[in-house]
Amino acid sequence: MHFFLVLAVIVCVAAALLIRQSRERARNAPLRSEINTQVHFETTLGLRHTFILRDGYWQTEWGQARLTVGTDAFIISAPQALREYAFSGCQTSITRTQMQFGPVGRDWIVITGPAGGRQIQLAIMPDNLPGTWNALAATGAALTP
Repeated sequence: MHFFLVLAVIVCVAAALLIRQSRERARNAPLRSEINTQVHFETTLGLRHTFILRDGYWQTEWGQARLTVGTDAFIISAPQALREYAFSGCQTSITRTQMQFGPVGRDWIVITGPAGGRQIQLAIMPDNLPGTWNALAATGAALTP
């Protein structure tokens, strides 16, 4: 009896995650197709190199993420976390900052803007920080000190 209850809960959670991902992808479809037709920059963000601000705390987005930059928009997708964030450059701001990562400080890019109908704040730590910064700035994102 307990086995079937646990199985039902697992199936419901999996269905909810797939529905959420499907809705995100549908909301992001116009920006995603625009970005994919005019890709100017792509990079992989390593494990634990993408964070989202939730309830005042930075939380790791699980798994490896990918940044794809188009002419005036960009998308950060984390397929293992079933997450995708599409940003329009003109509605987004980027900040270069230094945050603790383990025992040392590392340079980060903090992205703030609407994605998927809500205000999002993401922090990424790309291996190619100058190239990533320049690609994001070229989309029209506001540069904040």
